[in-house]
Amino acid sequence: LSVTQMLTSKRGDAALLVSEAGALAGIITDTDVTRRLVAKHLDASSTIVANIMTKNPTCVSMTDPAMDAMSTMVENHFRHLPVVDE
Repeated sequence: LSVTQMLTSKRGDAALLVSEAGALAGIITDTDVTRRLVAKHLDASSTIVANIMTKNPTCVSMTDPAMDAMSTMVENHFRHLPVVDE
């Protein structure tokens, strides 16, 4: 629930989640919330983010060409694509 409240307050529709070590653990989007929480009538106050986020999302590197990132997004129907600094 706190993640969705943060997204709402910042007018966002996605958040990256990192492990304690700073590695990318997943991404949660408004679509994840809609399909994995709301549509399944789960209780937002007791649902763990890890249970509805997309784990190990597809990413691109900061050094990848922008067209590669765009192709990945179009081919996979992504609205969000994390860019990582490896």
